[in-house]
Amino acid sequence: MGDEFIVGVSDRNAIRILSASAVRQAITGAAEAFHKRSNANLHLQFATSGAVEKRIATGEVFDVVAASIDALSALHERALLGAPSPVGSSRIALGVKDGVNAPDISTVDKFRAALLAAKHIARGDPDGGGTAGNHLHRVLERTGLLDVTRDKTILRVGGYNVMKEVVEDRADFGLTQSTEIVAVDGVGIAGWLPDDLQLVTTYAVAKGLGAPLDERAKDLYASLIDGSCAGIYTKAGFFPS
Repeated sequence: MGDEFIVGVSDRNAIRILSASAVRQAITGAAEAFHKRSNANLHLQFATSGAVEKRIATGEVFDVVAASIDALSALHERALLGAPSPVGSSRIALGVKDGVNAPDISTVDKFRAALLAAKHIARGDPDGGGTAGNHLHRVLERTGLLDVTRDKTILRVGGYNVMKEVVEDRADFGLTQSTEIVAVDGVGIAGWLPDDLQLVTTYAVAKGLGAPLDERAKDLYASLIDGSCAGIYTKAGFFPS
C-alpha cells in the first residue's frame, strides 16, 4: 500500500480521508468494514501527523482526518477541524522480520547494547514530521547514541517505510509506533522501548470543516467513534486511551 488507497472504486464522490501513517491499519480496516456495510467508496491518503497538520492548515479539504490528538486539537483550535475523538493509543516498539531473533531492549542499558551491536537500524526521519521519528531522535540524543549510530541508521518518512527496510533486509530492526509495525506484512513487534524512554501517543479522528459532510461521511465518522471498530483498533496495535 502506498500513500493513497481506494476502498471500492475510484469515484469523485468518494469519502475523503486523510490519515497519519500510525493510524493506517486501523483506518483502512474501518474503511473496508464500512464499505462492506454501505457500498460507499472511500479515498484514503496517508502522511505523517506533522504533514497531516500542515496539509489541513494550508487549505486541503477532507471529510475525516485521523492523526495524533495533539495535531488535531491544534487544528480544531484554529477552527479548521471538528473536535477530535480519541480512538486509541500506541507505543514505540522494536519491529523485526518474522522468524528473526530480536534483541532485548527492556532496559536502557539493553537498548543501548542492541543499537550498538546492530549493523543497520531503521527509524523515522525527524524532518518528516512523524511522532516516533522526532521522539526517537531526542531519545538518542539524550542517551548519547545519536552520533555513534548515525552511519548505521536508515531514516525514512513514515513508520510503514521504516518497516519496509526491515522486510527487505536492509535493516536489522526498525523502531517506530506499534501501530505502524503491525501494518506491514512480514514483521512483528518484538519489544517495547524501555519505560524511561517510552512515548505513549493518543490518536484521534475529527470531522473536516471545509465542506458539508454528506450522510455517508457522517455515518462513517459515527462508526469510527461509537465503539463498533474497537476490535479493528486492537488488531491494529492500539491500546485503550
